[in-house]
Amino acid sequence: MSFTDRVKIHVQGGSGGHGCLSFRREAHTPRGGPDGGNGGRGGDVVLVVDEQVIDLSVFRTRVHHTAPGGGAGEGRNRHGRSGDDLDVHVPPGTRVLRDGYEVASLMVPGDRASVARGGGGGVGNRAFRSSTHRAPRVVIPGEDGEEAWIVLEMRLPVDVAIIGLPNSGKTALLNALTGASATVAPYAHTTREPALGPLSDDYGVIHLIADLPGLAADGTGRPGAALGQMERASVVLHCVDSSDPEDPAARIERVRRGVHAFMPEGAREVVVATKCDLAAPPAEAEQATSAETGEGIPALRDELHGWLQ
Repeated sequence: MSFTDRVKIHVQGGSGGHGCLSFRREAHTPRGGPDGGNGGRGGDVVLVVDEQVIDLSVFRTRVHHTAPGGGAGEGRNRHGRSGDDLDVHVPPGTRVLRDGYEVASLMVPGDRASVARGGGGGVGNRAFRSSTHRAPRVVIPGEDGEEAWIVLEMRLPVDVAIIGLPNSGKTALLNALTGASATVAPYAHTTREPALGPLSDDYGVIHLIADLPGLAADGTGRPGAALGQMERASVVLHCVDSSDPEDPAARIERVRRGVHAFMPEGAREVVVATKCDLAAPPAEAEQATSAETGEGIPALRDELHGWLQ
């Protein structure tokens, strides 16, 4: 299943168990009093960060999530058991939106957030007994659990985002900078989901670099685009193919229009000429590289270390 970083799911807390209407009935106890127990509370729906979950694709087919209900009260003053919480596993970096507002941010393994509370348990008739009301026939039913549609968005901890038109050398640049082994092919749209690679500095700090697919040749977004993953990036490498005969300024402008809505505030955009072994880099480029020969790669890597620090 393809990489998924945004889904809409339905969550519902468990219903509370009903209170019980019961009277004690035993031999030699002709006037046994009320003994109906209370219902148990319904379980919550809880999102739990699990590092084994890599994206939100599982929720494309698992849309509805309902926690177990509480048990009903019984005679002899027996209370219903509370419903268990339903743990829903999500990847690190998951943001929870409800009615357009962020209600939780789950960043590291072990983070938890309740997104639908269970209903309260009902009350049995034993609770209504008093000196003046010895045989109450009043009970309170259990409450319904909270119900909502919520949106989950996953954001990878990307420090450097690589963007550009199809076949502009983005994946080859990622491999050259980080030693990743993402697939490179001489045709457009080779990368269907974010390709990732680590960049470590002299202090052992690891920065994540991501090749983000999503733009068509005309600069518009493609279905399943992962451009939202640049949200946390502090550096954006804008790749421009040196061997493309089209005006580089026009290509750069198309890409900027296509990613404008996703560009993180304050991020440094660096125009990087790729495939410089095939043609001279355009004047608009700030860095000139060739993944094939290694030209410009060490210099760009050094610059990245400085920008990221």
